[in-house]
Amino acid sequence: MEGEVGRFRRNRLVPVPRVGSLAELNGRIAAADLADDARHVEHRVRTVGQDFQLERGLLRPLPAERFPTGLELRPMVDRYARITVRRARYSVPARLIGRRVRVLLGASELGVFDGRLEVARHARSPRKFTDTLVLDHYLEVLVRKPGALAGSTALAQARATGAFTSGHEAFWALCRQRLGDADGTRMLVEALLLHRHLPHAAVVAGLAAAAGVGAASADVVAVEARRHHQQRRAQGQLPAALDHPPACPATRARPPTGGQPHPAAPGQPAQRRPPTAKRGRLRRAAHQPRHPQEKLMSPARRGVTEQAADAAIDQACRLLRLPTIRDRFAELADVARRQQLTYRGFLAELLMAECDDRDRRRSTRRVKEAGFPRPKALDDFDFGANPAINPATIHTLASCAWIRNREPLCLIGDSGTGKSHLLIGLGTIAAQSGYRVRYVLAAKLVNELVEAADDRQLTKTIARYGRVDLLCIDELGYMDLDRRGAELLFQVLTEREERNSVAIASNESFGEWTKTFTDPRLCAAIVDRLTFGGNIIETGTSSYRLAHTRRQRAAAQT
Repeated sequence: MEGEVGRFRRNRLVPVPRVGSLAELNGRIAAADLADDARHVEHRVRTVGQDFQLERGLLRPLPAERFPTGLELRPMVDRYARITVRRARYSVPARLIGRRVRVLLGASELGVFDGRLEVARHARSPRKFTDTLVLDHYLEVLVRKPGALAGSTALAQARATGAFTSGHEAFWALCRQRLGDADGTRMLVEALLLHRHLPHAAVVAGLAAAAGVGAASADVVAVEARRHHQQRRAQGQLPAALDHPPACPATRARPPTGGQPHPAAPGQPAQRRPPTAKRGRLRRAAHQPRHPQEKLMSPARRGVTEQAADAAIDQACRLLRLPTIRDRFAELADVARRQQLTYRGFLAELLMAECDDRDRRRSTRRVKEAGFPRPKALDDFDFGANPAINPATIHTLASCAWIRNREPLCLIGDSGTGKSHLLIGLGTIAAQSGYRVRYVLAAKLVNELVEAADDRQLTKTIARYGRVDLLCIDELGYMDLDRRGAELLFQVLTEREERNSVAIASNESFGEWTKTFTDPRLCAAIVDRLTFGGNIIETGTSSYRLAHTRRQRAAAQT
C-alpha cells in the first residue's frame, strides 16, 4: 500500500500541480485515480480495477456510525473575529471575540464549534497567510460601525464569489441615497440578516422587488423574500434541501485564489470608496419615459403586493415623521373606498388627519411644558359661587387678545376665591391656542433667581423667563420677600415689560404690597409695571372652599 501511494505521488503529483482550490486538486486526484484503474501491474493479465472488483467482497464494510477523522484544535479568536489554523485565518461570529473555540480540521474543510454548536464552516485554504472571511460573521458589528463595510475584506470576498450580487449593490445604493451613508448601510445590514433564515435566491428576489418600488426598507425586502420563497415552494420548484433554509447564510466567502491584493481587514483603516453618484446629483436612469406621467409610477411599482405597499408606506412615514398617516392610512383607505373618494380627496383626508393630530399633540405638549400643578378648566369654574367675578370679563380674556396686545393681568382677592383656578384656566387656554406659557409660584421663582445669581447664571434664567409669551405668577404676597429677592423679581418683570404678558394672583391688595416688598420705591415700581394698561380683576373675600366645607358639614349633620 505504501509503495502504491509513493508511486502515485511520484507519477501524478510531481511536479506539484498549481491549483486554485482544494476542490480542484481533489478533482485532479480523482481523475488520475480513475485512469489508474486501467493500468496493469507488471505482467498481470487483469487490470487494477478488475483486481479491485474481485477483492471488494473480502473487505470489511465501513462502520455505520460516523466518526471524526479530523484534527481537533482549540485556537483563540482575535479582536478581528478570526482564528488562525495552520497559518491561515478564518472568520467566526464576532460575539466569540476573546474566547477559545473548538476546531475540527479536515483534509478539505474545517468546522468551528462553540461547545457543541457549530458556528462556522470553511473550505480549507490551500495557501498560508490568507484570510477566509464570511460577511455574515460581522453583521452585528457593522450595525454599530456601518462605515467599516465598504472597505472590508469580507465584502470583497463576497463580491468575488458572487454571494454579494448586483441586487445587493442596487439596494445598498438606494438606501444610501434615501437615508444617508450610515443609516443606508445599516438598512442593508438588516436585509443581509435575512440570509440566516431564507434561501439566497429568495433574499435576492426581495432586494430586487424593494429596489424596483424605491423602498429603502428591510421590512419590504423581508415581505417580498418570504412571498417569493412561498411561491416557489408551492410550485414545487425548491429542492428538498432548500425547503427548510440552512442556518448558515449564503453570504459565505471562499478562500482567495492568490495573486490579488486584499482590502483592509475588518477593524483596520481602509480607503473610502467613491459613491455611486456625485453628491447632489443622481445617476441617469437607463430608461427615460416618453410621457411625463410615466415618471410618477413605474410598472414595477404598480405591481407591488399589498403587504409590500403597507411596509413601504410605513417606512416612508417613519422617514418623513408622519405618525398619524402611518397609524391610520389603512383605516382611511378603507373609508375612502367605501365613500368612493377621488385620489385627491383621499390625499386631503390623510393630510388633514396628520395636521389635526399634530395640532392636538402640540397643544398637549405646550400645556405640559407650562408646568401647571393640576388641571383646571374655565368650563369647570362655578361663577354662581362667586358673584364678584363677571363671566363676560373672563370669557373675553379667554380670547387671548390681551396676550397678543402684551397686557398684564392681575387677580386680586382673598384665599379660596378662585384666583388660582382662573389663572391656571386662562393659562391652559393660552397654551392650547399656541402660546408659550410658564406657571410658577412667586416664592419658587425668587428662590430660582437667587440660586441662579449665586451660580452666575442669572442672565440666562431671566432671559428664559422673558422668552415665554405668558408668565403666570401665583401666590404673590403670601410670603415676605427680602430686598435681594424683590430686586431679582423686579428684573424679571422689567425684562417682560411691554414685550410679553404677565399674569399674577395675589391675596393682598396693591396698598398692602409693602408687606411683601419692604422697599416702598421698589414696591411702587413693581405695581406700576403690573397695572399699566393691564386688566385687574378683584375676586372678593368670600371663600368658595370655606363655603363648600360648611355645606358639606351641614349636609352630614342632617
